[in-house]
Amino acid sequence: MNKLKAILALVIVSSIAAVVSSTARAGQSEERGHAVLQIGSNKIEVDHGRPALQGRKPEAMIQPGQVWRMGANDPTTLSTQGSLKFGDKVVPAGHYTLQAKFVAPQKWHLLIESDGGTIVAEVPFVLQKVDKAAELLTILLEKKGAGGRLVLQWGTLALATEFQPVG
Repeated sequence: MNKLKAILALVIVSSIAAVVSSTARAGQSEERGHAVLQIGSNKIEVDHGRPALQGRKPEAMIQPGQVWRMGANDPTTLSTQGSLKFGDKVVPAGHYTLQAKFVAPQKWHLLIESDGGTIVAEVPFVLQKVDKAAELLTILLEKKGAGGRLVLQWGTLALATEFQPVG
């Protein structure tokens, strides 16, 4: 009889935990996005969470001066096998965390941070408006000339920055 009570209690606790967990994640997609770009021998990858917009406006969710982690759940990361140049900032080969800083209305910056949290580069994003809204946050890596372009889109907000291989 005690075993039956213990099993019943375990089932109840597990069910409650599952309900609490799914309620806490409401509006967040468990899906991860993964963008890859090959430039010569350099493989560049971005991994990010893909939260759902659900009628919200990204620009209304963050205030000027705040930093946004560009995704959901685990941090958005950049991995590069070779050094990249964003504007005049060189980012050595390695693994980094990406965040966006809302500097002022119509002005955003990309923050590239080392694993220790040190900002390696802060580069301007070009703000673009798009006609077709993206329900899930999407980050793309696109070939652009001899380099590439990182594009973030969520709703009708689109932020882009270009980079070049070094060497």
